[in-house]
Amino acid sequence: RGVVLHIVVVGFHHKKGCQVEFSYPPLKPGEGHNSQSLPEEWKYLPFLALPDGAHNYQEDTVFFHLPPRSGDQTTVYGVSCYRQIEAKALKVRQADITRETVQKSVCVLSQLPLYGLLQAKLQLITHAYFEEKDFSKISILKELYDHMNNSLSSTSLERSQVYLGLSPRDLVLHFRHKVLTLFKLILLEKKVLFYISPVNRLVGALMTVLSLFPGMIEHGLTDCSQYRPRKSISEDAGLQEHTSQLNEYASVSAADTSNTNSVTGKGDRKMTGNHSLEGQKANMPVSQSEKTCNVVRSSNDTVQRLKVPSHASPASSESDWETLDPSVLEESNLKGEYENAASEQAENLPSKGMSSESLPITVQPQANAGHTVLIPGLVSGLEEDQYGMPLAIFTKGYLCLPYMALQQHHLLSDITVRGFVAGATNILFRQQKHLSDAIVEMEDAHVQIHDPELRKI
Repeated sequence: RGVVLHIVVVGFHHKKGCQVEFSYPPLKPGEGHNSQSLPEEWKYLPFLALPDGAHNYQEDTVFFHLPPRSGDQTTVYGVSCYRQIEAKALKVRQADITRETVQKSVCVLSQLPLYGLLQAKLQLITHAYFEEKDFSKISILKELYDHMNNSLSSTSLERSQVYLGLSPRDLVLHFRHKVLTLFKLILLEKKVLFYISPVNRLVGALMTVLSLFPGMIEHGLTDCSQYRPRKSISEDAGLQEHTSQLNEYASVSAADTSNTNSVTGKGDRKMTGNHSLEGQKANMPVSQSEKTCNVVRSSNDTVQRLKVPSHASPASSESDWETLDPSVLEESNLKGEYENAASEQAENLPSKGMSSESLPITVQPQANAGHTVLIPGLVSGLEEDQYGMPLAIFTKGYLCLPYMALQQHHLLSDITVRGFVAGATNILFRQQKHLSDAIVEMEDAHVQIHDPELRKI
């Protein structure tokens, strides 16, 4: 697949509200271009592409994020250009057009966060599409799809085009020293809500704040729309039961390992059956814990070498290990299995030529002749450079929603959402202050922090 996944037209129907009127290729395989059915993961697409209160403006632009569809792993980045035209100006007026104005949005769904570049191309096509005054002429939209996929590639992220339309200078002039406050709030992964109208001012400022984090826009948003919605009480009960089983297993494993571990050091305390694996790791001798690079995976104490994940999901990206021994860099495979992790490592590590005084080596990509080398991070799974950028902020249920539709309001109080950086134009979001840690009034450059303790930071 190319960079652009779909070109979508969303219109406002006087009875049905916002709905998809055209998609190329079809949003669901096997259906027609004019099908109005949506994938379950993208059920909010019409409300994001045609923003709330759009009728108050002649035109507007929206940046938004969609969760990945089943089988995909990364966020889908959406750019929508909205316009309205008087119904009497149309050359071909359909029977369902009963209002004085016609409101439509042309939307691009992309695999890459090229917001400004997509906006520049889309604005021209949207203008030409409306100038036809006949919305049945869709050939120009198909040409847009082909043109974008032929001209855009993953190498576009390496150029300054990623920041097209974003102005840190204007942001600093408007917020002044409060920019640092915004930066800290996101760094602390708090619930931050941006508020202003129209949407183009909202999303522009929000994405500009994120651009202050090195590499964040290019590679740090791949998990920013992934969360696990709670569907039923029975599902929650099953999840709690599963969690309790894991805790019980962890306690037993710690006890078993502690009983078979004969290696002790100064200040090392004896383990009991109630200690978890984390407690065991903290009480291990320093020399042993630094050398250890294996994780107990099963009740049989099967030991596996820590591997870099190809892509870590928010649910599976937790890890207690961020360093590897020097021997890991020298050996590609570990042969054999050990029944006792602690004692076997103490016997086998010296035999591999590693001295007892070796220090753990932090795994980082090596710079390569002026070119940025990116590898998946051990913890986050994000594409990181040699300095560990971008920071793994928008992972594990911390969402980034440049524009948030009113239909997504439930996400603010969802227990599976750890936090968010979101933008809204509806006053209902601003009024419910208990759902956020800070509200950013962009018109007045005012940052309202509700928690007095957080205000001190």
